[in-house]
Amino acid sequence: MDFVTNNYDLAIEETSKGIMNGTLNFRSREEQNHDAAHQRLPTVIFLGILIVVGVIGNIIVLVVYTKKYPSTTFKFYILSLAIIDLLTCCISMPFEIADNVLPFLFFNEIVCQVGRFLGNVFKMASAFVIVVMAIGRYKKICHPFSKSTSISQARLAFIFSMVLAVVFSWPTLLLQGIRERNLKFNITGYDCSISSDVVHTDYPFIFSTVMFSVYAAVFIALVVLYSLVIYTLHLHVKEQEQFAFNDNIRKSNPRITKMMIAITLAFIVCYVPNCILDAISTFKHGYVAPPSPIVLATLPLIARTFFINNVINPFIYLLGDPKFRNIIKQCIRWLFYSICRPGKKKFKDFTVAETMHLTDVKHATSHS
Repeated sequence: MDFVTNNYDLAIEETSKGIMNGTLNFRSREEQNHDAAHQRLPTVIFLGILIVVGVIGNIIVLVVYTKKYPSTTFKFYILSLAIIDLLTCCISMPFEIADNVLPFLFFNEIVCQVGRFLGNVFKMASAFVIVVMAIGRYKKICHPFSKSTSISQARLAFIFSMVLAVVFSWPTLLLQGIRERNLKFNITGYDCSISSDVVHTDYPFIFSTVMFSVYAAVFIALVVLYSLVIYTLHLHVKEQEQFAFNDNIRKSNPRITKMMIAITLAFIVCYVPNCILDAISTFKHGYVAPPSPIVLATLPLIARTFFINNVINPFIYLLGDPKFRNIIKQCIRWLFYSICRPGKKKFKDFTVAETMHLTDVKHATSHS
């Protein structure tokens, strides 16, 4: 879907070129690149903020869940998502910043191809892992007497998700590349987008259609699975007299179910704008909206709102997991007294080890 995002980025660039044609003064390639990059400044700032917040948040999740939570499938899924999100913040987002800063000066084809490929792999892997989580929750709630998913099975499912993401993403290595752009004053610009070799073939349309279909299938699967989970929980409330059923359902932590639903909702909400733009771009051959300064400034940003999904999960854990929240509070308290008021409290009273120990509650994640 990064590849489709470039389709309407190219449309934006074409319209922006038309706007720049209104001036009679000669503009070099570097100056025209600066003009286009300036229009995309909101997107660059947006991505920069996401990188800072995402790197800090996902590192905290990795440290806390690795050190202070027992081994469960839920913990494994949380760590898997955190790793994917961290890689996205460290690789995909900086690449997108470079793409927006160098709309006409992107010369390195290998960096372009690898960047688009990795970005697509991370996006699809995240989607598939969330589907795997939904399937596990469905089994736990709707089939409480069935055998629970083991950690080894969760690992295999994660590996399969990564392999599947690579299988769906490898065409980007062939379709993406450096495309020559005809700028004002007979100047040639170079953009990381659909390669000039395939831009006029049917392959880009086929690939974007397949990607859209995959994400549509993911959305449908998530909605169906969690609808069944919610329906089963609703029936459970009305059937308290069935003690065997009740006891097995009770083994699944309702807090974890709520957090998984929140993670899924966040994923869908963050990806829907991108999928809508992708669909419009695909079936209108790159045209999305009439050119205007507002469109040129906001459309690249809206096209990348899916990156919020790689940043938001730590906040979901902060709100939905009391143990995680208490650990963060204690760490902030330790930092405050260590940096701002070192003389008011002894360091031994707020060591990180004791901070983590204070919130080491056993019941919080005893069941996945």
